[in-house]
Amino acid sequence: MNSIELTAWAHAEFVRIHPFIDGNGRTSRLIMNYQLMINGFLPISIAKESGLEYYNALEEYAVKGNLEPFAELVAKLEEQLDTYIQLIK
Repeated sequence: MNSIELTAWAHAEFVRIHPFIDGNGRTSRLIMNYQLMINGFLPISIAKESGLEYYNALEEYAVKGNLEPFAELVAKLEEQLDTYIQLIK
């Protein structure tokens, strides 16, 4: 796995096992962003507009074990940050 896939897996797996009564999503997003940052990426935010895609991708992993949609979403959000930074420069 590359670092984006590993980050996506850690997030999706944490959400899948759902260890806490409350705060699983927030905790998993913190873990995801920590892993992104230690691998040289910027932290990402999942906007409300991406909510359906986010939940569908996590469900795809939880039900079918298919990580690809969620890994692609994380990679897409990371690429968007790079685009925004280039526009600022």
